[in-house]
Amino acid sequence: MKNYSVLILGLLMVGCVQLQPPTGDDNQAWQEFGQAWAMKGYVIKDRSELEQDTPSLSLAQYKQYQMGYALGKETYCQQDPFVLGLSGKIYYGICQDVSRTYLEEYWRGKQSRAKR
Repeated sequence: MKNYSVLILGLLMVGCVQLQPPTGDDNQAWQEFGQAWAMKGYVIKDRSELEQDTPSLSLAQYKQYQMGYALGKETYCQQDPFVLGLSGKIYYGICQDVSRTYLEEYWRGKQSRAKR
């Protein structure tokens, strides 16, 4: 019974930490959302994907999201991919256009973690 309680609590916590798109008209909030999305290493969403969650998404808001994403991606891709893999974090492939060797270094770190 204790194991089920821990499992349920863990699933509830996962639901709480997901990033949610802004609900208001604040363009700055959309830029911050885009930046936070990239800083998690997530692949950028296209406008139609975001409109599923936010049907009233304007073009200006989507452009702010894209600008924020670009800023967050720049920061995210500066981290050492070997350390990312070594730490056991998931890499979704957002840095491939920045560095062709990023994925290779990530997997090298992942393999080093497995050998410990």
